[in-house]
Amino acid sequence: MKHVIHSAIDKVYKRKNLKAAADKICRNKGAAGVDEQSIKAWKKDEDRLLSMLQNRLYHDTYRSKPVKRVYIDKPGSKKKRPLGVPTVSDRICQQAVLNIISPIFERYFHEESYGFRPGRSTKSAAGKIEAIRREGYRTGVDIDIKGFFDNVNHEILIKLVRKVIKDRRVLGLIRGWLKAGVMEEGNVRFQISGTPQGGVVSPILSNIYLTPLDIALEQNGYKFVRYADDALILCRSKEEAEKALIFTCGILERMKLQLNEEKTKIVSFEEGFDFLGFHFGKRARGVGTKSLKAFYMKVRKATKRQQGDKPLEKIIENLNPILRGWGNYHNAGRNVGLFTRLDRWVRNRLRSYKWKRWRDRPAKNVKPSREDFQDIGLFSMRSIFRPEENQLCLF
Repeated sequence: MKHVIHSAIDKVYKRKNLKAAADKICRNKGAAGVDEQSIKAWKKDEDRLLSMLQNRLYHDTYRSKPVKRVYIDKPGSKKKRPLGVPTVSDRICQQAVLNIISPIFERYFHEESYGFRPGRSTKSAAGKIEAIRREGYRTGVDIDIKGFFDNVNHEILIKLVRKVIKDRRVLGLIRGWLKAGVMEEGNVRFQISGTPQGGVVSPILSNIYLTPLDIALEQNGYKFVRYADDALILCRSKEEAEKALIFTCGILERMKLQLNEEKTKIVSFEEGFDFLGFHFGKRARGVGTKSLKAFYMKVRKATKRQQGDKPLEKIIENLNPILRGWGNYHNAGRNVGLFTRLDRWVRNRLRSYKWKRWRDRPAKNVKPSREDFQDIGLFSMRSIFRPEENQLCLF
């Protein structure tokens, strides 16, 4: 049963909750914020720092610091993605609030919302898309919201949060994080809209903001799957998809958001399309173009020849998590042939690396075999579909 929270701040600053929040933030590691305090420095003085944070929350003197702007690579692209890195204490405070409000908002979130929710993932979202396809839905609208995280309207968001959280002090904390500002190159810029990507509470705030869109789509009879700000509306015909596009555009305008006209498009299973890193065709799921490009980029970086005198075993040790993680992400589609080709390509990259190390050059031009690589621990993505082929690598 859905309900609201009238008093929550006492649960937020409870020592047990703050310690649990600190433990989670420290496990996730992450960079220092504008105060340059690292996770390691926090851990050294954690008892005192937790007491100070608890005291500030209790006396309502806590004020968040600006987030530090950093840029990270976008998978499969040369562009950079902006992130806002809060200080360690701000991340802990955000996690403490999240611990309390997340279970309550879970009761309000839509069944077809899959992003950043317990027990849900891109793979479960992909499974739902395939289930809807089997029901006879052949067309869809791939929704791309223009600069979503930069354009979230603060007042609309706070109004939505207030429907569930009545505690003014918790609302004040959330408002403070939204308006804390961004520090870049020594200058602080205050924003009137948006939620900085990188904050602990940003995912749940994005789900809160887009829940009215979920409800509107359901009430108008549309099948859809949403993962954070990526959404796919499934339809039975192109005409229905065109109507769904117009309807969605109207809903987003009321939420002070706009569609990215260049990236929003009508797609079909017959022609195939990419979504959430997967490629959906009329019969099966494969690997999306951007995901494959990102894989090539990561492997090339891990196996580049200019790595000093690093032994091949160390290269493989660093490479295995990439192969295992990416392979497991795409283990549900018809990817046996692709994984076999990628395994071969990876081995060739490693052979090239080994040959360039002068001390590893053999007297004769003898290439290490597949079995040789398996013996020194190289993970085979093909083995995901037939595990017995790679038992030596499953450590």
